[in-house]
Amino acid sequence: MAMLSLPRLPRSVMPGGMTGLVFLLPPVLGLLAKLWRSRRWFGDYQAVACAGQKVLAHQPVYDFGLNCGGMHASVYVYIPAVAQFAAFCQKLIGGDGFFFLYLLLFALSVGGLIFVPLLSKAAPGIWRDKLPFTVFLSGSAIMWGNIAVILHAATMMAALVLETAPWLFVAAVVVAAWVKPVFLTYLIVALIADMPPARRAAMAVSGVAAGLLPTFVYMTIGGDEARAWFTVLSHFVYVQTPGYGVLGWLADAGIHGDGVVAKAVYLVYAFALGLSGVIVAEGLRLDGRSRLWLGLTLAALMIPRIMSQDMFLLGPGLWLLARTAAERLDGGLARQAPALMLILCGVALLGGLTGTGSWLIPAALAGLSGMIVALAWVTVRDRVSHFSAFALAWLRRDQRQATE
Repeated sequence: MAMLSLPRLPRSVMPGGMTGLVFLLPPVLGLLAKLWRSRRWFGDYQAVACAGQKVLAHQPVYDFGLNCGGMHASVYVYIPAVAQFAAFCQKLIGGDGFFFLYLLLFALSVGGLIFVPLLSKAAPGIWRDKLPFTVFLSGSAIMWGNIAVILHAATMMAALVLETAPWLFVAAVVVAAWVKPVFLTYLIVALIADMPPARRAAMAVSGVAAGLLPTFVYMTIGGDEARAWFTVLSHFVYVQTPGYGVLGWLADAGIHGDGVVAKAVYLVYAFALGLSGVIVAEGLRLDGRSRLWLGLTLAALMIPRIMSQDMFLLGPGLWLLARTAAERLDGGLARQAPALMLILCGVALLGGLTGTGSWLIPAALAGLSGMIVALAWVTVRDRVSHFSAFALAWLRRDQRQATE
């Protein structure tokens, strides 16, 4: 069968040069504003370092008023193992040594999360195609020093060798989940990988079991300390900063994120997004690299409490899906997918420049998630239509042969 020529995307949906740089304004201006106005930098690092000091002093770490001399620490919300590791490092190389080690890892992680998805050949597309998606970052993604940045970078690097070392990727996700269980969303990368279904399932199931084990054990045997941890974590996640994802959407609707309704909504959302990823990966016949970047994007969107530091990897997968859908699917939605995604980035840009980001950024992310589900539906409809036409042609051919 002759290969069909694929249509080229309209030039108007590919911002280039100075036009695309406008999407960098929110993160750049936000970073400059924090450098100029704020003196509370690296709050998440200071929470970890302060918790390590509390461990060395045999003092509680789960305290809304966590305080160490010379630090502006935020609330410590991780399981004790993280604080114990920080204590070990500070005892071994001192407080300054631990800071410079963390700073080095953080700087390398930020550099990797910017260079690999945006500028390297390992990611699909050229930089100007993916530049609009940088609008979802903010100055706090860097200035807060959140440990999630290091975890995202490590998981991304492990994902790049998924085809040759799949269990290394699972191990990276498991370790990240020991710190932040929400990193288990990265296992969607394994579920849509170009591998036999049995291996995909084995990787996902083993990853979930190993990733949740420390948290489950701690909640079971941790006693009063575990209850104090859960109280601090619940307040920080569900009340103080529910984020831009599902928890944030529910909070805006007046639904508490710790309730049964919120859990049910998230499970439906995550299942729909994950299933959509499988459908478009299979239906659009994506290759291994394309599936990888689509999975990394889905993993970010599936985090229930998405924060700015979780959105470094949105661009490649969304751009790839929009372009592939426009090339390979029928219908107006598929053809306009690149332009629609660009419009949603524009909504986030408006929010970042006008101080309405707390409303418009969640709306843009919800729109992007909805587009993935919609494109999955178009994929099913399109592929079923093609299959039906193929089957009908064969049926008519058999009928003609029978009458001749």
